[in-house]
Amino acid sequence: MPTRRQIVMATAVLVFAPGLAVADDLTPPETVVSELLAAMEVNDAYRIRTVFAEDASHTYGDRSPKTGEDFRAWLASDIIEPHGRVDGAELAGDGNAVVVTGQYRNDDGYSSAADFLMTVEDGRIISWQMRY
Repeated sequence: MPTRRQIVMATAVLVFAPGLAVADDLTPPETVVSELLAAMEVNDAYRIRTVFAEDASHTYGDRSPKTGEDFRAWLASDIIEPHGRVDGAELAGDGNAVVVTGQYRNDDGYSSAADFLMTVEDGRIISWQMRY
């Protein structure tokens, strides 16, 4: 059985470990989205996955959203594996919604203007809509 001190130390390591995305419902949505963008810049798959809620979704425009395993497969194939990132990112927040603009590019040579709408709840991104 761990001692109280061991539990406190383990918790401190988790909370203060560099590069570990730890957020809660008090974390401003812009901070959560900024963590995603920073993780994308260095292609840190763990940090990218961690910033999303378990039931997060993704959609292109008004299409049907991808959720669950489809969302996780999209995140891997379209963001993590080709090292997708946003250059010159600008964020505009309104409540739980954060709009990201800039230039999206990846290592496969794809580049496009970014216009992403992300919704944050309880310190995690619950939806990512590409608005084009």
